[in-house]
Amino acid sequence: MNLLILVVLLSLTMANSAEMNKGLTAILDLGKQMSNMRNMLETYSLIATKVSYKAPDERLKKGITEYEGVIASIEKNFKDAEIKKSIEVGKKAWEPVKKALLTALEDNDPKRMMDEGLFIHGNIRSVIKELASMKKYLLTKENIKSSEELNAAIEIAASSQRLSAHYMMKMWGLPDPTIQEHWDNGVRIYTDSIKILKGSSYYKDAVFKKELDATEKHLSYFTTVIMFDDKFVPVLVHEKAEIAYKSANQMSKIILKHIAK
Repeated sequence: MNLLILVVLLSLTMANSAEMNKGLTAILDLGKQMSNMRNMLETYSLIATKVSYKAPDERLKKGITEYEGVIASIEKNFKDAEIKKSIEVGKKAWEPVKKALLTALEDNDPKRMMDEGLFIHGNIRSVIKELASMKKYLLTKENIKSSEELNAAIEIAASSQRLSAHYMMKMWGLPDPTIQEHWDNGVRIYTDSIKILKGSSYYKDAVFKKELDATEKHLSYFTTVIMFDDKFVPVLVHEKAEIAYKSANQMSKIILKHIAK
């Protein structure tokens, strides 16, 4: 009898652990897709400005495939009403954005791409909003310890891509008056997230501290380089954003390792 109880308890523990792992994986995947959306916006801008660094056409196609794969996976693994609603809204918003993004592969004339660029920037936020909503829901549902710190690391990664994308749109000269507003919001989220992580116990970890300090240094670079309207450095900004993104993901891994203990 005692053995049966032990087996049942062990099975429940394993089931709960598997459920949490599924939730954590989804949270990280959603965060990555928030970054991916901004990256596709950046890539579209690079194609329009004829910056062929790192094969933007292929990166755009890869980004589209990656996003749709993650959404399909989450739709399969989560039946929560909140998740289903976000997926439904997100899919509806995604289809015209995807169609607009793909026009860059057919005709990369900068003047023609302006209208599509304005549409993408104006509507891709609806897709990102649903990704953020699902992330927030799962962070609450899973009752994950260090959820605030994990979310901060995810937001630094997403903000690095947001700033890079809006830098490229400014370089392109996209006539969108909201670019500065979204840039400022990205800086605020990035800054607030650094503050959260600096005030956490994780900052005592030497590796974590190194990565967080690096992301702060990159933020300082972004806020400096955006002020120069006469000289744009898209490759440098892209590379700095990629490094910040990787540092943020490394911090997420450290937090997850702590959560798993």
